Amino acid sequence: MKDLAQVQDVVFAKEYWTGDSRDGRLVNGDGYHYYQITREGRILDAYEYYEKDDGSYVVSPLPEMRNVHWIEDMGFEDLEVLDFIPETEYLRIKEANQRHV
Repeated sequence: MKDLAQVQDVVFAKEYWTGDSRDGRLVNGDGYHYYQITREGRILDAYEYYEKDDGSYVVSPLPEMRNVHWIEDMGFEDLEVLDFIPETEYLRIKEANQRHV
């Protein structure tokens, strides 16, 4: 049986960000956006991740990014600015979010 990544030609990636966190608890901080994204650029699922000063971390879903097209909607030429990661790293972030819900 093929997994989702094989069926839809899906890759997993992260993007470094700086600024304020979605939940407002981190101002002028930095972290990553994690994406499940098709090779053509359509975002299927997304999360925000950052670590706090005390070493704990926060993971928040980014539902507004679902079905956004990285190239057509966000204006990027390709996916090259993303850091491609193993599916296991993406799943670790997704599972961390589910533990905090």
